[in-house]
Amino acid sequence: MAANEAALRRGVQPGQFLAMARSLVPDLQAEAVSPGQDLKALHKLAEWCRCFSPLVAVDPPDGLWVDTTGCAHLFGDEQAMLEAVKNRLAERGHTVRAALAETAGAAHALARYGQKALNVVTQGETAQALAFLPVEALRLDAEERDRLRTLGITRIADLCEVPRAALTRRFGTQPARQLDFALGRQKEPLRFEQPVVALQVTRHLVEPIGTAENIAHVMQVLTEEAAALLQQKGLGARRVDLFCQRVDEGVQAIRIGTSEPVNDPSRLLLLLQERIETIDPGFGIESMSLQVELAERQASAMAGGDLAGLSQEVGKEGLGVLAERLRNRPGLQGVYYLGETHAPFPERGQQRLAVPSSLRGVSLWPRPTRLFAPPRPIALPELGEDDSPHRFVWQGRALSVCGADGPERLHGAWWQQADQAGAIRDYWIVEIESGERFWLFRQGDGVHRWSGDGAWFVHGMF
Repeated sequence: MAANEAALRRGVQPGQFLAMARSLVPDLQAEAVSPGQDLKALHKLAEWCRCFSPLVAVDPPDGLWVDTTGCAHLFGDEQAMLEAVKNRLAERGHTVRAALAETAGAAHALARYGQKALNVVTQGETAQALAFLPVEALRLDAEERDRLRTLGITRIADLCEVPRAALTRRFGTQPARQLDFALGRQKEPLRFEQPVVALQVTRHLVEPIGTAENIAHVMQVLTEEAAALLQQKGLGARRVDLFCQRVDEGVQAIRIGTSEPVNDPSRLLLLLQERIETIDPGFGIESMSLQVELAERQASAMAGGDLAGLSQEVGKEGLGVLAERLRNRPGLQGVYYLGETHAPFPERGQQRLAVPSSLRGVSLWPRPTRLFAPPRPIALPELGEDDSPHRFVWQGRALSVCGADGPERLHGAWWQQADQAGAIRDYWIVEIESGERFWLFRQGDGVHRWSGDGAWFVHGMF
């Protein structure tokens, strides 16, 4: 018997008899096991997970393989990608344990037997990460596990110390082979699911190819054919996957994304060619397939003209082209999207990864175009009867205020950081005689010491 989180919290344990579980939870709801429906749901989930990588395979009864090679940079890094996988699947009601490692066997072992729910193993540390895991993590049969444990071999580190000849003679080839799969000594074949795509074009090559020039030539043929099909349908590609089938049955895949629907072959080819160095041809590539996994209705010509006009200020390339080229470049961390947070203090009001729309707030007060981080301290300004600043010193200049709007009172995020409990900031928008506008705030309400020390700062300029 399996159990969900709610049942586990009430004392139900996996493997219990149903009668025993109902003695603990009288109102327990039980459903008959349906392996066929479970497998169907797993395949459906695998199809959905193509938003993370083009190479996805099922690992029944409750697992998925995802080859993230060349995809992690689209999320920031490997850890950020795992966090995105966990969060998005949690939104669909799934509890997730995930691992990212050099081999499929290592990822499988850490995801199921690792101490943390999310594990990232850096290159060269696979053996160390697996050493203290139980031998069950190698996907051995129950009989093989029992025989190993009888001889005191309980951990993967113990199995590694057994001479290969003696291990094979005593236990057969399975334990040694599974160990080789996990440590990367032998490549494990995986059968990836065939995706449902908007369109696909393929070229089977007469002779295997392995040079960058030949790969680029086939890329050009594929992109021209795919772009022609997209143009006929009035569509533009948003996510494109290129699969290179090697003669050793290995698959190399690269993924590109676009900032807008694109059906220009030269633009798609440019993005693909910049990723050629990530393709390992091995002993040769015998076929290449280009799949447009996500396509949208092509924007109007007027919208394209507007973009071209705007791009004159930043060079010959359009803003969209520049953004997608930077975004598809592996290892580049300096390009990101800003999203609002629900933190009250402005310096924490944005984050690099956009938050769900339910957490975004709309401020009735304008925010400055230039924000100082950290805020710049100033001497105590002269205050009027309404507590607004009338005169202050900024960078050695004494400035007189012509008009002030405020205060806007912000309270600290006490639910996130204990040191912000009771913290208050009062903000004013002030305009000086020259027309410059400053964003000033006082730390505290000006009355209670516990709300802040009364220091003044310039936080930004409009």
